[in-house]
Amino acid sequence: MKKSIHLSTLFAYIFFFASFVMSQEGAVPQLVQGRLTEPGSTPFYLQAVITERADPSEHIDVEMSWIAPDKWRRTIKSHDFSQTLIVNGEKTFEQNTDDYFPIGLRVLATALVDPSDVLNAVRPGDRVLSKANGKADESGKICFDAAGKMCGMSRYGLSESIGAAGRSVDFTDYHKFKDKRIARLLSYHIDHSDSLLARVTTLGDLKSHDESQFSIPEPTPREKQNRSVILEEAELRALANQQTEIVWPQVLEDQITKGETSYYVSIDRTGRVREVLPLKVSIERADDSARRQIMRWTFKPVLRDGVTVQAEAALNFHFDTRAYGPPSPLTDSEVRKLATNAVNPEFPAGSKTGDTCNIRIAVDADGKVIEQIAVDGAPQLTMPCMNAIGKWQFGPIMQDGQPRPYRAQITFQVP
Repeated sequence: MKKSIHLSTLFAYIFFFASFVMSQEGAVPQLVQGRLTEPGSTPFYLQAVITERADPSEHIDVEMSWIAPDKWRRTIKSHDFSQTLIVNGEKTFEQNTDDYFPIGLRVLATALVDPSDVLNAVRPGDRVLSKANGKADESGKICFDAAGKMCGMSRYGLSESIGAAGRSVDFTDYHKFKDKRIARLLSYHIDHSDSLLARVTTLGDLKSHDESQFSIPEPTPREKQNRSVILEEAELRALANQQTEIVWPQVLEDQITKGETSYYVSIDRTGRVREVLPLKVSIERADDSARRQIMRWTFKPVLRDGVTVQAEAALNFHFDTRAYGPPSPLTDSEVRKLATNAVNPEFPAGSKTGDTCNIRIAVDADGKVIEQIAVDGAPQLTMPCMNAIGKWQFGPIMQDGQPRPYRAQITFQVP
């Protein structure tokens, strides 16, 4: 019997099952989502609101008036980034409140009216769940296993999903506009727990317009316009100002210590890393440490036609959580020498004098505890001991002048 899941968990499952291969080499996938901005299309006016699933109270307003491919206006308004972009013939006016255009916002603002950027990013092996390849249908069913037995049901009807690097977007809630069908709800996956949601609130004919809204008295020079390019991995690594190597923390369990993982990295026009998005993460506990390290990297600015641009690339890594640091866990006395603010647990009333609690921890090269596991001891002591460790500060081990991760076991005893 086929299984169904609710919409609220559907796309979370889809994100986790990103290895499900549907794309074919050399073939650009097809979506029902129409191109509102192709030549000859009906002039339109669109309004949309973008929210972050983790913090829906913050919202981004998108407004677009489009007459032709060479005559349109778009505004984006948010707390962190706002933009006014006007194209009129060969002239362009662009005004941004920040020098960096976030990936998810850029992708959604474009995909609302044209899915080409998302579709052109698909590579062999990427996730494509669409009506065209039979993995989604008008009923709202969308299947993400090869056998078609693990499926979800969208209450909005047809839902399609693309899982390309840096372009992981779901299209749903389709409605007709002229001779096209346009998704009114788009979701951009940031990681397994967060996403940006774009909801089209208005889409209609642009029957009349104020010509002054498209006026450009003074065009914006190319060097002040924000452009973004996608690089091959080798090209971005060649521009790095340091080794693009991750010092992997020592996770506690030994079942998986080696493997492959990858991240999508975006740099601004100065070469500073601004976003690191997970593409394939084999060990979640090491993910935060890896991303923090990548965020500290810098690159030489990327030039296109003599102008600096934003740049994006997928970076692949081989991880080995035993490659750095001491091969064996530190003892209680050894790790306490590296700790500060070592407060004692608040043992519950009735705890027996002499009872112990042993907690095993993993500390990354920044001195941050990435996980802790109770080894043995009285069960009622576990949470007080873990809460106490959460307040400790740890220093890394230094080897050859470089900070290194480690594992350790800490013992607490009821006085």
